[in-house]
Amino acid sequence: MQEKKQTRSGWKQYATLLIFVLLIAPAGLVFAGVAEDAAKGIALYETKNYQDALPYLQKAAEAGDTRAQLYLGNLYREGLGVKKDYAKTIPWFEKAATAGNPRAQTYLGIAYSEGLGVEPDYQKAAQWFLKAAEQNHAPAQTLVGVMYYKGMGVEQSFPQAQKWLEKAAANGEKDAQSFLGLIYLEGNDHNDPQKAVELLSKAADQDEPLAQTILGIMYIQGKYVKQDYAKAEVLLTKGAEAGNVDAATFLGNMYYRGQGVKKDKAKAVKWLEKSAVRGDMDAQELLYRIHHAKPGEFDN
Repeated sequence: MQEKKQTRSGWKQYATLLIFVLLIAPAGLVFAGVAEDAAKGIALYETKNYQDALPYLQKAAEAGDTRAQLYLGNLYREGLGVKKDYAKTIPWFEKAATAGNPRAQTYLGIAYSEGLGVEPDYQKAAQWFLKAAEQNHAPAQTLVGVMYYKGMGVEQSFPQAQKWLEKAAANGEKDAQSFLGLIYLEGNDHNDPQKAVELLSKAADQDEPLAQTILGIMYIQGKYVKQDYAKAEVLLTKGAEAGNVDAATFLGNMYYRGQGVKKDKAKAVKWLEKSAVRGDMDAQELLYRIHHAKPGEFDN
């Protein structure tokens, strides 16, 4: 009798194990397959084989892999191997963002802030940025700081802006260093020109256009730094070449007036036109003056 009980008990254990294997093992194989597809897709993406990456990422994303969802969304966001389609990015970024992926949360915030595939909504943008920032995602910390700095989607607050920008700057974000430098220049109770110059210099050395522009203007004016037109010209040229409108306007003005440099009509027109076509009224006014200048006003 005892032997029968042991046999039955052993059978129950075996049956339970068999059911576990039948139910769980296939799921494990499925999950392994999804992870494998995601890994292949990401590897192909990283080596710029975007069209080859697409089917792997699509399959893994549909199966719920958040990394694949992120990369698939970015294919459509950047038009990599597919036609650029912002509307197609949103469902994939939303899935990954809802699952807690900080990069997807940041991309989704950018979509809402710029109206890419969705109606612009600064409040939603700020909410997604904050979720990512709270996970110590440095780019999102920068964006949260900027939104508090500008009062976009949140109530303007220099202390909150400073808090998040300091976190991002500590994580090496050069954009954060630039905006934090601005706060130390303009933040009323938070003024610290020496710290501002230090932060702006760090960002400028990393080719951050805003920092290069601000520092260039400071060197023209001799504000908080020793006036140095040569440094101003170098910094503003870098900022203008990177597309900063203010840098192009100030640089054009230097050549127009001969401010620390030789007057140069061709260079003045070149940089002022870049700003003028983007709506800068100061550049437009200077261009008008140049085109109506008296003969001989410029050296060439």
